[in-house]
Amino acid sequence: MQRTRGKIVDNRDEKIIEERSPELSDGDGKTAPNLGDRHDLAQEADEDEDVLKEQNSEEKTTKPNIATFRGIPKKLHDAIMQTASDLGVSPGELARYLLEVGLTRIEAGEDVVEPKFVPGGFTLYPDEGPKQPRRKGRKKSKTLQQPRSYYGVPREVVKTVLEKSRNIGVTQGEMARYLFERGLERYRKGELVIEPEPIQQIATLYPGDLGKV
Repeated sequence: MQRTRGKIVDNRDEKIIEERSPELSDGDGKTAPNLGDRHDLAQEADEDEDVLKEQNSEEKTTKPNIATFRGIPKKLHDAIMQTASDLGVSPGELARYLLEVGLTRIEAGEDVVEPKFVPGGFTLYPDEGPKQPRRKGRKKSKTLQQPRSYYGVPREVVKTVLEKSRNIGVTQGEMARYLFERGLERYRKGELVIEPEPIQQIATLYPGDLGKV
């Protein structure tokens, strides 16, 4: 089936990226030049837009509740899969739960998200090193840029993640990664209790479709 790309509904999305200040204060009254040409955060923001368009299009067709994020490490994705399996729930349900709980904690002031400035913008993972500009014709790592999709995450949750990421100046994928990592960490430490409730078993003609990610 050929997928058509959706239109941008909120024109403010583009303006936020375009209207970012070219100068940033370093805390001493001095200004630091915007080194966006040396960093590809803007490129990742554009890719977030592309993913959002695809999700808008999918909403109108056959997949209304899919969350797709770039920049989720495979190890983290696998951890979500394994934890969901241990709990007996779908990976999409667990992803939704971690996102919702994390966003609620941030809104309540229980978690403080502090992105760091790096050449070209802000990031939640400065220790991973600056992202070097790609040479012409050089492709990004398929492993790092592989989109991760989670079924069953309401559109409202995805939009909230995107809005929160823009408010603090990072990509949507980084925001989702942060929420996933913090949620799983708290769960492993026993600080986050996840208690799935049993539901009545249902019949289906497509058992292979259940629990997909």
